[in-house]
Amino acid sequence: MAQEAKFEPRFTLVIVYFFVSFMVWGLLLAAPEMLEAWGELPPNADPAEAGREVVRDALRGRMFTAGLAAVVSMGALIWLDVLPGLRRKPGDESRASSR
Repeated sequence: MAQEAKFEPRFTLVIVYFFVSFMVWGLLLAAPEMLEAWGELPPNADPAEAGREVVRDALRGRMFTAGLAAVVSMGALIWLDVLPGLRRKPGDESRASSR
């Protein structure tokens, strides 16, 4: 009897997890400048426009760092079998030899 194929969207989950990780690293890298600007915001200033400008300036030159940190953290989390949907299942010999 042939084994029935199951749909396991591992690649799609990796893309989603990478995007979330990239956004988190970007936020962490921009947070100090955002907090500093929030404390210095004049009372009559538009917070949305000021926030866009501060984040744009804070992330300029740090996008590569956020991307690299996302790749490294994703690699570590996948290797440690932490991410749901990407965990190895018992008896899955095809990926067990990669460790």
